[in-house]
Amino acid sequence: MRLLTILSISALLSVGCATQQPSDTALTLNIIHINDTHSHFDASPAKVMQGEQAVYTFIGGHPRILTQARQLKLRSVQDKIPALFLHGGDAFKGSAYFELFEQRINVDVLNRMHIDAMALGNHEFDIGLAKLADFIGKVNFPLLAANIDTADEPALAGSKNIKPYALFVVEQHQLHAITDITQAKGRELIAVFGLALEDMRAIAPGTGALVFHNEVQSAQHTVDMLSAQGVKHIIALTHLGHQRDLAVAAAVNGIDAIVGGHSHSLLGDFRHWGLGQQRPYAELVTNPDGLGKTCVVQAGQFAQAIGQAQLAFNRAGQLTRCNGQNTLLASRDYFSSPQRDEPNRLTGSKQHSAEQYIAALPRTAIVAEDSSLRQLLDTQYKPDVSRAYGERIAVAEQRINHVRLPGSGGSTEHGSELAGFITDAMVHWLNRSDIRAATGKNVDFALIGAGNIRSAIEAGSVYEGNIRLEVLPFNTPLSVLSISGAQLRSLLSETISATLIPGAHSGKFPYTGKLRYIATEVAAGKAELNQLQFWRDGKWQNIQPDGIYTMATTQYLADGNDGWQVLQQIQQHSSDRQDIILQHGQPAVFSVNNVTANMDSSGAVSFSTVYNTIDKLPCDAQGTDCKVAAQAFIDYLKSTQLVLSQPRQPTVTLRR
Repeated sequence: MRLLTILSISALLSVGCATQQPSDTALTLNIIHINDTHSHFDASPAKVMQGEQAVYTFIGGHPRILTQARQLKLRSVQDKIPALFLHGGDAFKGSAYFELFEQRINVDVLNRMHIDAMALGNHEFDIGLAKLADFIGKVNFPLLAANIDTADEPALAGSKNIKPYALFVVEQHQLHAITDITQAKGRELIAVFGLALEDMRAIAPGTGALVFHNEVQSAQHTVDMLSAQGVKHIIALTHLGHQRDLAVAAAVNGIDAIVGGHSHSLLGDFRHWGLGQQRPYAELVTNPDGLGKTCVVQAGQFAQAIGQAQLAFNRAGQLTRCNGQNTLLASRDYFSSPQRDEPNRLTGSKQHSAEQYIAALPRTAIVAEDSSLRQLLDTQYKPDVSRAYGERIAVAEQRINHVRLPGSGGSTEHGSELAGFITDAMVHWLNRSDIRAATGKNVDFALIGAGNIRSAIEAGSVYEGNIRLEVLPFNTPLSVLSISGAQLRSLLSETISATLIPGAHSGKFPYTGKLRYIATEVAAGKAELNQLQFWRDGKWQNIQPDGIYTMATTQYLADGNDGWQVLQQIQQHSSDRQDIILQHGQPAVFSVNNVTANMDSSGAVSFSTVYNTIDKLPCDAQGTDCKVAAQAFIDYLKSTQLVLSQPRQPTVTLRR
């Protein structure tokens, strides 16, 4: 069977039927997939170079995903090839839509997408187990996680829609879900099982009494159990990150394909869109038995692209071929300015020329939005979202980029420009006289993890909502604590090194304000710091190993989450840390006694803050605002109106 090339909608409908599959191929399967959509229901701004001319446009969004997924499924029916549509997790968090409507809008939108199954991502825990349970109970597809034990967690123990695996039978070249293997009645079976992060408790604190078991052991146990019952075709739907997907493929026998998420890996070459080049799509990994192979795929982020892999199996059920690609979904709206407003819209021959150019780009399809889903968003949700953006606080003449890892997404060795502005704002805000009066401390420098920042700032007017609802949507109390120069060096070395392995989750990568470093990759997955300095008295000064400094970061990272364990270790027995929130607009400071590391029955570790006067921060109390990082950035932009129009000296350099 020839590979289905993902084309524009008009081309897709005009392509003829596929050629007859080779006689030794007993089954061909199409897997259509997305991941890390993060409630990006609208399209994302994008730029492409047409010769020397920049063309500004939009890519993706759920209405385009729906159109393309429907067409790919239709083509699969025409080609008599069964198809699955899978979501690799993290539907939650990351847009203004989510901040206002949380799980409810995801239920409404995703139930219209005809998804067959979804992995359980770490951000699904961001708004609490009760709301996650509501989502799981109301979506019309199963949430899969074979390595989660829900028995001791009341919010999920009774859920019938979070499952270790889902079963599908092939009937007349289409797949139909069944609830039990006995219902197969001799028909070809395909199983899809899920894997969640085994270290979820150290990444998503709100996991209650859930137990997360070892990924590799759970995967092999599930495969063995399914194989023993006669299932020959097994797909893993994971939210582990591409690096760990490759590791699972190399450590587990019997998985035919891994459809992943978490690392936001847009596999393939998308340099023509300024999105960089990552590992190949549909990479085949040899299993530990030396015989089987596993195909590994992932499809980027924010509903910008859709992946399709085609798998072929012989009569013994062995995978003989896997190929395919990610396809970026483009718009027909083009502009000459990053403002993307009507005066700068390309029309006539210029629009036609841009459309022809973009249609010819590799791994790109011009796709129309599904009109019914577009109408739903525009009428039921968008009016409230528009009102929530508040007042204009700044103007950005150009896009202020954000990438997780320097050198990725078309960035330089300095990475995210936006992260630098945010960390500068943290220092500026915490050193204001009213905040210093509350904390009694002067901050030397600030650090933030790349994953705390969820979007770039586009050119044009910047509103409060852009910051609170898009860029920094999490509850992020700010933490101030003491750290030695040696401990700081260890923290930076560990977190940077952990992001350098190909396919690694890079949300932990550290960006800095009033602190600069040069890190050099000296071996695979190992970085060394060549320079480490902080800004004091109008000049850069070396960080001394035995010096004690006052550092600011977010409470989430100060607890040691997301690979910042050095900070928890510093506070294991005692801490001088202070956490700052806002109560009725005024700073409220809570002192920390220590941060404990807690191990559950599976050996997974989570971290707990022990406060001196309270059990936990009152973020849900009326009049309390825990989006302190966002408010600090808003106040900074208001007080320094032109800061986004001025070049910022880079403070992070990663040499590879």
